[in-house]
Amino acid sequence: MKKLLYCFLFLGVSLQITDFNKLTRLSREKQLSNLFSKAIHLGIGSEKLWSATSADNWGFVRQSATWARGNSGIIDSLILSLKNAGYFNNPGTTRNDVFTNVNLSGFGSATLTIKINIPTANIASTAYTGNKTFNHFFEIKKTGASIPSLQLFFDDPETTLGNDGALVYYRLVDFGNPQFASVGDVITESYTGNDSIYGTKFQTYTWRNGPENAAWISRHGRVVLTEVDAGRQLCFRSVVRLTFTKLKEVNPAGATGLDNLKTACNTAQGTGSSDQIYYALAYMQKFDLPFQTTAKATFTMSTARPETICNLPASSFPGAKLSYGIFNINGYVTDQLTAGEIPADYPSPTVGGADFMSVDEAFNRTYVALGASIAGQTGLGTVKQYEDTSKAFLDAFDGSAGNLTFK
Repeated sequence: MKKLLYCFLFLGVSLQITDFNKLTRLSREKQLSNLFSKAIHLGIGSEKLWSATSADNWGFVRQSATWARGNSGIIDSLILSLKNAGYFNNPGTTRNDVFTNVNLSGFGSATLTIKINIPTANIASTAYTGNKTFNHFFEIKKTGASIPSLQLFFDDPETTLGNDGALVYYRLVDFGNPQFASVGDVITESYTGNDSIYGTKFQTYTWRNGPENAAWISRHGRVVLTEVDAGRQLCFRSVVRLTFTKLKEVNPAGATGLDNLKTACNTAQGTGSSDQIYYALAYMQKFDLPFQTTAKATFTMSTARPETICNLPASSFPGAKLSYGIFNINGYVTDQLTAGEIPADYPSPTVGGADFMSVDEAFNRTYVALGASIAGQTGLGTVKQYEDTSKAFLDAFDGSAGNLTFK
């Protein structure tokens, strides 16, 4: 297990939604079919969370980030479609529309529910404490289905900043992408807002019930994205839970190596015969070309977040220390670097700024629980709900959906 990270480049999602004025000759249902068919395909990414064919062990992160990049536009694209359909032409007007048998390309026949300026109260999420009330609501449900395929709650069509933000839930398997045909019942929650500990705004992706197969290797996970450094950098933090048993099913050729690693990890961390392993990653990436990225990652089977894989000594296990890794627009550059070996034009592993953390600081705030105090980060306060990426947070989804469910 030498390298477990690859290139994660968040190149922005381009939205090209047909202008509403060109559709005025069509029926209302046809207009919505055109607008939302494009919105869901542009907004929902086309990549798996992890690729079983990746030759590079860092592919766990490459696919995780590529997936997050593809999904990052879904809130914006759906709200834009509602705007293009004329729903916000008259501010303050109340709308409560239900359209049945609307054909969405790649999705099939759907019922669309749209509520504008009709507050929906008591909405809980894994990303914030308590409940919020959102002004607007949009839902896609397959015709005849008992549960939705997508729900969107938001306050303001112009911005998710300075208000309660925007919250979306969706089932990827319902949206007709062959990449997600075998992801089963995995439900994804994404929340965006601006009550970030630093930077301008944050977005979370949290999922549960992943099938742990080649299409979706993890069971549960969370990604936390934050725009920082006055919009010049992206801070990425994530934790995903994996199991050795499922990893061997996905990669039978590596079964012996995985068994050996499982034994070594359980011995080093005193976790008995545990089968679960957690992958923690933090990186800082510059938005300007060539998207230089500095990353730090580890694996663990306990509640600790060691510097090496499962706290294995690098002297005995040469591949145990992954960090630091560096990447650019072409992908993986190299890894196992010391802080002093990071090129000066890459994000610093140790030095942050007024509104952004260093890679080390971001890593230290990963795989941590709500309310935790992080050494050296007094100014940032304790860990917020949306930052909770602890073992306990992910494990709780085994017995309960918690707040990660359709409303």
